[in-house]
Amino acid sequence: MDAQRWAAARRLLAGTHSQIVDQALAVLVEHLEAEQERAALAALPYEQDPDLAWEAPAGPDLPYDGEVPPDVLRLAEQRQRARER
Repeated sequence: MDAQRWAAARRLLAGTHSQIVDQALAVLVEHLEAEQERAALAALPYEQDPDLAWEAPAGPDLPYDGEVPPDVLRLAEQRQRARER
C-alpha cells in the first residue's frame, strides 16, 4: 500500500480503515465497469448494430395540434374502464 495515498485518504475521508477500503473498491469497480463499457462500444458501435441503428418512421411534426385519432380515444376509454374495476 502506498503510504502517501493512504495518508491522503485518511485526511480526506472520515471513517474506519475498512470503510475507506470499501469506498475505494466501489470507486475502482465503477471505473473498471466504465472502461469495459467504453471498450465494448469501441468494438461494437451502436451505429453498426442493425438492432439499434434503425431509422424511426416519419410521424407528424411536433407539437401535434390535430385531433386525437378515434382508435386512440377508444383505447384510452378501455384502459380507464379497466382501471375503475
